[in-house]
Amino acid sequence: MFASSESLYPLAKVSRNDFAKLCEALWEWWPCADWTAERACQHSNKDPECHYQDAERLTPFFDFYRDATAYYVPELTKGSAQAIKTHDDLVRIIRYIKCHSNSPRLLLMTEYFASCRRAEYQDLLSSDQNRAFSLAARVMTMLQCSVEDQSDGLLEAGTLPAIWHSNKSFNQFIASVIERHNTIRLEPYGIAVPRPLQPAFSLDSISAKRLRNVAKLKIIPTNDLRGHLTLDKKNGTVEVYHYASVLKEHLKASRARELRADSGLPDQRYSHLPKQLILETLHTLKFALFPIDSESQSILRSLVAKDKFDPENCRVNASWQLREEELTAYEYWGSRVMDLYDELENPTPRGFVEKWMERKSGARYIMMATLAGVLIAILLGILTLAVSIIQTWIAWQQWQHPVS
Repeated sequence: MFASSESLYPLAKVSRNDFAKLCEALWEWWPCADWTAERACQHSNKDPECHYQDAERLTPFFDFYRDATAYYVPELTKGSAQAIKTHDDLVRIIRYIKCHSNSPRLLLMTEYFASCRRAEYQDLLSSDQNRAFSLAARVMTMLQCSVEDQSDGLLEAGTLPAIWHSNKSFNQFIASVIERHNTIRLEPYGIAVPRPLQPAFSLDSISAKRLRNVAKLKIIPTNDLRGHLTLDKKNGTVEVYHYASVLKEHLKASRARELRADSGLPDQRYSHLPKQLILETLHTLKFALFPIDSESQSILRSLVAKDKFDPENCRVNASWQLREEELTAYEYWGSRVMDLYDELENPTPRGFVEKWMERKSGARYIMMATLAGVLIAILLGILTLAVSIIQTWIAWQQWQHPVS
């Protein structure tokens, strides 16, 4: 007998009520009843506690959640039970990870399934438990996650998922998954200062406009935060993590956590994504890739319309405000920003003629200008020769047939 589609794909169907529970689990707020019921909000402009608009802005994240969970297939064998049967089960795992984010993964899973006190979990496959927790971590962080010896395969970019080791806590996993290196110092007016002996440059010099027009690069969206600003010279692409609405929710939660800590109030041990990482990613989106100029904003609107970029990036009066003391350097994305800057200074040859010539920026452009000059000179020489031949032929004809 074949298993039903509900058991094969237990998370294929998701409702707005499921999304509301997810928001409460992640950010501790609940969308208003009007949003859950799919009707216009009656008091969003009057009630500061109403989160109708917040839920509306998170539509791209809800689409991501729907895609990430729709094809979750539990590993079923005879007599085994599913680790996740409903979206409520997944939300419970998310809550448990948040409340025990300093516990090693193996201990976390063991205690969670023991706390469920369901006989069907006694013979549960460990691999299915691991996949359930990896999915929960994926939803919480938008980082493709796996455990040792259980990779779900290569990602689209050809990279392996981040490994959440069994002996590492969730907070340790978050702290280590994106390394800090090649810091770029940020100065006023959007000036970036890289390593010593390298010239400073303006952040908007790596804008999407210049990436497209100068380096002939195509921007492609990614829902894996690790892929942000990844340059693929061979295929001529730059990955961009564009979920600004999600980053802003994490930032609000991080700032609220700091306020509670400053007030001496008890706080959760769950730290969301690192605040520095959130700020850097938002900063690269707003001030580096898509500065406020007509062409950059036109490119952004096109990406929103055609490639499903988060529309939150188009909001000029953004809900987040960068405090001067909060971001003084790119610690996470400095190396990739430099990769883009170097590519713009020395573009990889794309066309046949460019590939034929030497791959060095200054020398290549001088060679292109020289070659163009030579071709023009040859063309003018041919035209001059043609005119001379015609003139000679006319003179010969006049000599052969003199006019009386």
